[in-house]
Amino acid sequence: MNALFLSIRALHVLCAALWLGSVTLLAFFVMPSIERMGADGGKVMSNLQRAGLNAFMGAIAGLTILSGIYLYWHLTSGFDPTISATTEAKVFGFGGLLGLIAGILGGSVVGRSARTLDATAATLATTTDGATRTQLLADMQRLRGRIRTGGNIVIVLLVVTVILMAIGHYL
Repeated sequence: MNALFLSIRALHVLCAALWLGSVTLLAFFVMPSIERMGADGGKVMSNLQRAGLNAFMGAIAGLTILSGIYLYWHLTSGFDPTISATTEAKVFGFGGLLGLIAGILGGSVVGRSARTLDATAATLATTTDGATRTQLLADMQRLRGRIRTGGNIVIVLLVVTVILMAIGHYL
């Protein structure tokens, strides 16, 4: 095996572990803690956004997906249909598809909702009109629900992906 292949495989495993671990930490500990903080939770969320949380999540998801595509290409000798039809390639391919769906869902639903939640919280901080504040609070609650649901779906997709990747060579 060449050094490039092994380096990309190591990058893939490391980024996948960071991705699943980060999503799990956020879904089970950080977001519930932010919600329990009430109005102060918005400050934490804003600080996470300013610290680059979305960029970090996008980078590790993107690197995982791109390195996975390379690994699948390598496994199938350039997407050879005969090799792609093997059980091993099908398991890795299905796992890769689930990982890709998790990346798309994470960026388009969870990430976008988190950015919108941050902007809504900033607007809320400067709004004095009672009706507008009520609407903004309702929007924030809806966005938190989208983040929670989307994050949980991403976790399930990534867990199944990791299991498929772990057993792919043995089927």
